[in-house]
Amino acid sequence: MEKKHHELLDLATYAFNKPRSKEREEAFDKLLSFSKPYSYWENDELSSIIIDTSFRVYWKDAKLKMSGIGYVASYPEFRGNGSIRKLMTDILEDNYEAGTALSYLAPFSYQFYGQFGYHYAFDQKAYTIPAQEFPKGKKTVGQVHRRTVSEELLEEVAEVHDQVYNQGSLVRPQHVWEYYFKYKAQPFFATYEENGRVLGYLIYEFAGTAFVIRECITLTQEAQDALYRFVSSHAASFEVIKWTAPSNVFLEYDLAEPSRIELQLQPYMQARIVNLQAFLKVNGQPEFSARIVDDILPQNNICVGPDTDQPEEMTIGVFTARVLRENKAILREYF
Repeated sequence: MEKKHHELLDLATYAFNKPRSKEREEAFDKLLSFSKPYSYWENDELSSIIIDTSFRVYWKDAKLKMSGIGYVASYPEFRGNGSIRKLMTDILEDNYEAGTALSYLAPFSYQFYGQFGYHYAFDQKAYTIPAQEFPKGKKTVGQVHRRTVSEELLEEVAEVHDQVYNQGSLVRPQHVWEYYFKYKAQPFFATYEENGRVLGYLIYEFAGTAFVIRECITLTQEAQDALYRFVSSHAASFEVIKWTAPSNVFLEYDLAEPSRIELQLQPYMQARIVNLQAFLKVNGQPEFSARIVDDILPQNNICVGPDTDQPEEMTIGVFTARVLRENKAILREYF
């Protein structure tokens, strides 16, 4: 690991109270291979960092450039010195110039990032289901196979993921799959196959008495039935099944007794449009009229939508959230 990367990771592990390990160093190096670190120094001493990761997201028939903001951290003695505002402004200005359409982040405070134009835009649905109540699923002609992580597996599940509804969510090239499942998490995988073709997959973990679904994506009803049947076959070993699912999942409709579960709608990530013209080029004009106010990127301060004498004044964040919700954007556990 490079000396500078060492210093950045030192700050990240300190700020987030994470133990330093060889595995964490390798994961951080992998992240930086497709990210740009922004750092602030005072008198040759590292003060603050933010990692800007280059992603793309599905939007209509295109794959838009998206800036993923993470590892926002400062040493305590430097907090309040304006360094995070400086770094966030630099990141947004650089991404505007690069034609980046969107930026997402998982906030520690929605209000804090609101000053940079971000707005609450995504929900998740948190299911806690008594294990015996999980849908049993029907028998199918195909088979479910437990799998170990390999290049072949990641290629197969990536192909499935790319075929389902993904409006607003992350495009996952091979290096992203590898980062999450070779360097970050070590969950279990199961796939449903018919005639040698993978038609669905399940990513899951065990957490004490809970069977935790991290992601379940299927291309056919048979694949869903088979993977639900696989999950329910664990009911004797676990008390509950947990799943934090994207907002377009309606598992409650598949339950015999939906009143016996816990279901919470949880606020998730914030988003903002970065380069408004780049976004509108793909999205088109909205059906409503608005005069955009962007305190960080005044280049975005234009009127959008149908011509009118009195367009509604709207911050870039509020506009972003409205457009994402009207277009039924979703985010999954792994974005």
